[in-house]
Amino acid sequence: MRHNFNIKKIFALLIVFVSMIPLFAAESGTAAYVQGCKAFSDGDWDSAVFLLKKAVAYPDNDTADANYMLIQAEIYSGDERSALSDCDDFLLSFPKSAYSSRISFTKGKILYNLGEYDKAIVVLSDFCHQNENDGLYASALFYIAESLYSGYKYKEAESIYETIVTKYSESDKVSAAQYRIDSIAQHSREEKLLYLLKQTGEEYLAAKEDYEKQLRLYNSEAINTTREKLVESQLKNRELEAQIKNLETQILELKNERDRILAENQKGASELGVTDTTFDQEVTKDDSVRNLKEKALMIQYLLDSQKKNTENSEKKDGGK
Repeated sequence: MRHNFNIKKIFALLIVFVSMIPLFAAESGTAAYVQGCKAFSDGDWDSAVFLLKKAVAYPDNDTADANYMLIQAEIYSGDERSALSDCDDFLLSFPKSAYSSRISFTKGKILYNLGEYDKAIVVLSDFCHQNENDGLYASALFYIAESLYSGYKYKEAESIYETIVTKYSESDKVSAAQYRIDSIAQHSREEKLLYLLKQTGEEYLAAKEDYEKQLRLYNSEAINTTREKLVESQLKNRELEAQIKNLETQILELKNERDRILAENQKGASELGVTDTTFDQEVTKDDSVRNLKEKALMIQYLLDSQKKNTENSEKKDGGK
């Protein structure tokens, strides 16, 4: 009997313990939530993330407030990938929450921070379309423009920056937007300058190439002309040399002929007993001898003239 009593007592205690487990779990979740909130307020982001994740694991603590704090703690701790995933879960679980628009903006900004510019533009554009009167509207426009700017779409970005400056002058993004406008203007001036420099450089290279081509052509023509003149002078010189040799041969023949005639005349005079003086006078009067001398003098004159012309021609060609 006593043994059966103990079994019943243990069974009753077990039932009580099992029935109290949800209470203990709820208290544990609540404690994690409270501690997570404290860590969040203290700026202890890693602890806040750990505790808030533990808290939202319990249904009673899986609220919009807890999840919003969790996302902000993840962003502050530098874990933007986890924050991005939790933003998607938040929008699915709490579409009607007062935090929904802010979470949409946060998701777009995270995408921009992660360098996913096209996705950031889509998300932030949806936010602007659905929340035209939201206080974050100008900031959303700014990050859309920043995404375009980062993608080198300067014209589209400039238009949005100008909208922020002109229509949302109270926004804290005005000075940053104006800076971007100035940067784009500077970039545009630099692009125009580079274009002009490129055009000028191409024109310079074309002119230089044409000049070098003309110079090569001129040099080639000059060389050819000089070569032709040189060949012509060489031919002329060879002709003159041939003429000189011919004249020298004729002179030699004439001298030999003269010597022969003189020798014959002297021989004949000696046989006749004519004196040297008489012989010289007679020889001078002889027509054949006189003609021979005149011809020799003429040939000598022509020879000297040819030599003089050759020397002048060589000096002229050498000066060129």
